[in-house]
Amino acid sequence: AWGDNSCGQTDVPEGLEEVTAVSAGGWHSLALKANGEVVAWGDNEYGQVSVPHDLANVTMVAAGDDHSLALKCDGTVVGWGSNRYGQALVPSGLGQVKAIAAGSYHSLALTEDGSVHAWGENDEGQTDVPLGLESVKS
Repeated sequence: AWGDNSCGQTDVPEGLEEVTAVSAGGWHSLALKANGEVVAWGDNEYGQVSVPHDLANVTMVAAGDDHSLALKCDGTVVGWGSNRYGQALVPSGLGQVKAIAAGSYHSLALTEDGSVHAWGENDEGQTDVPLGLESVKS
């Protein structure tokens, strides 16, 4: 990793191996290992690198400015870190999620039925999913 390292976000943990995906947040980084384990490092002011102890079987990760998301193999999403705008509080009733993304202070999920769901800060309309946006494929 390279770039601004003011919060340790480019200090990849020693011995980190078998990584299948990474995500760069504002001041922290996430890595997904082949065994479904999430490793996080960098700024932890809001708990964004404090991976929940019982988190396992993860298939995708996404890092926002100060929150983190993980998609589990059962289609559920787990969020942690700052919830100042509701970005880490995953809405109930999402259904089977197949992809996730994180913006600075908002989060998105794509469900198996092709629906896009967004939550968190909406000061610029970033969580206003356009009407008619359906049957989206990842």
